[in-house]
Amino acid sequence: MRLLVARFGALALVAAVACQAAQTPGPQLTSASPGPSSLAASASATPAPTPSFPTREGTCAMRVTESFILANDMSCDGDGMVIVADNITVDLGGHTLTGPGMGPQTWPLPQLDSVGVRVGGHTGVTVRNGKTTAFSTGIYFIDMVSSSIEGVTTLRNRFGFYIHASQKITVKDSDVEFNIYGLHLQNSDDCVLVNNLLARQTYNSPGGYGLYLYASSRNRVTDNTIDSNINWGIWFSDTKENVIFHNNIVGNNPPVSDNTEANVWYDKQSKEGNWWADYKGKDGDNDSIGDSPYPILGAGGVVDAYPFVGKDGWKTKRRATIDHYEPAAARPPRAVTVIALAGGSAYTARPGDERATLRIPDVSQIAMGTDERTLYAASGKTVMAQDIVTGETRDRSSYAVDGIVAANRDGHSVLVVGPQGAEQRDLSTGQSEFFDYHGSAEVLAPSYKHNHVFVATPRGIDLLYLNLGGRTPYTIPLDGAPSAMVMAGSGTRIYAAIAGQRLVDVVDTEQYAVVTRIATDVLPTSLAISPREDVLYVGSASGVEALTIRDRSLISAAAFLGSVVDLAVSPNGDQLYVALAGLTHAIAVLDAPNLRVAHVIELDNDPSRILVASY
Repeated sequence: MRLLVARFGALALVAAVACQAAQTPGPQLTSASPGPSSLAASASATPAPTPSFPTREGTCAMRVTESFILANDMSCDGDGMVIVADNITVDLGGHTLTGPGMGPQTWPLPQLDSVGVRVGGHTGVTVRNGKTTAFSTGIYFIDMVSSSIEGVTTLRNRFGFYIHASQKITVKDSDVEFNIYGLHLQNSDDCVLVNNLLARQTYNSPGGYGLYLYASSRNRVTDNTIDSNINWGIWFSDTKENVIFHNNIVGNNPPVSDNTEANVWYDKQSKEGNWWADYKGKDGDNDSIGDSPYPILGAGGVVDAYPFVGKDGWKTKRRATIDHYEPAAARPPRAVTVIALAGGSAYTARPGDERATLRIPDVSQIAMGTDERTLYAASGKTVMAQDIVTGETRDRSSYAVDGIVAANRDGHSVLVVGPQGAEQRDLSTGQSEFFDYHGSAEVLAPSYKHNHVFVATPRGIDLLYLNLGGRTPYTIPLDGAPSAMVMAGSGTRIYAAIAGQRLVDVVDTEQYAVVTRIATDVLPTSLAISPREDVLYVGSASGVEALTIRDRSLISAAAFLGSVVDLAVSPNGDQLYVALAGLTHAIAVLDAPNLRVAHVIELDNDPSRILVASY
């Protein structure tokens, strides 16, 4: 986190000096603001008179020092306007600011080649009533306090609205559509996002999301429609104490991800949540609220406990919520099969077996499907898909590439990356696509965005784009060559062990940057993450350590005579499986996270890879 803030520090200083910005005071909503019913009641009172501002002609890159109403459309080669004073209202007068285009990709830095309205380091600024289009960023707030964007449409920019290192910002009644990135909050707290349309952000990963919150806290997100964004509807990463309810979330792919347990996806007082178009539950008592919760993708089993069964359900709801919600009881442990690649064959065993059983001979690579029960086993350029539970072979296909195998997140595609290139095959249609990629792939981590895969190489983590002919427009720099890589279950973090160093880099998968580092007592050679994303297991030549991810403290450690070559965690979170080679060829079954050896499964040869199937 310090690294990310430091990276943006210089940018913030430049913006604050070069773009001294301003805002008008007005009634601001905060996380302690009244709910929708209170707002409606206050709206019925006599409104305060609207201040009258002079009308003036605008010119490109104008520096704004006082409030005004814009009298004309503007078409600019750079910035539209820069606000340089406190307590300013810029009323765009219904006019449009048009820029020179969105500019080149600069992620993870913001793209600021051209900005429709730029403002930094000020208080009490309001930008309202108009449109920004074809800029690098439609409206950019940095280091701002108690300011607002109201009734602004922003279209076809790289970033729609970028709110950065700011507090108490209100974005309301605005339309954010057809941008690469929609509404972006970064390191921004106590903001209110209300009654906005965040829709149809386009595809150019990273991006494609309606709402993105990174390291931002105590924000209130209500009455928005988040519709048909090509990637995430809502992506929360390292955020906490945010409240999200009375939103329509429809047509996004996927709808939501949250890698913490510290956000609330409903209003606790009214017991009302959001409308999710893919919600499958029923409303047996006709209170407009589903009788079962809506699961939020990510660690810890977070839910919207009171999902609506219809769009805008809170507007037509006529009775109090009948509370059916009970925190989910611990579900029965899932059955587990451990799969080992050893001696050129795939072996399987249940955790209590004495010896593993030969499953598929002549195997060079193995990968687990997203259903957690389909094994993909490669023999040269042939890949077999086999159901671990039934033993059914679902597919056997020849590829043009011999390399590392992975299952894509779409649930029906297989990717092979090798020295000859990369190939993806859709097993449901048989359609295959080849990509001209020549990175030295060592580990693959398919992204939750279906258009790319993270590829660990000696130079860092490549972004292999699957919809752009296999281009790798960006490589995430690491502190050295990765010796192991694993993605957390929520898809928001990648953990990369650095070869020859007692260090694990933590990469945010939307920032495309190392956001923190975990120091270890050993040289890590393998990694695994607990299902709740709270424990990091680090394997080394002689043992395993369990570390808390939040405070990096050591929970426990275990030593072995054999060398630890790979790790895997039970989806129940109660066992860690350790592949041992050298003096011992076996799979050690450890209680997790205390790392007490509970059992040892014998193998005939040294393992090189282990996976876990569950059902």
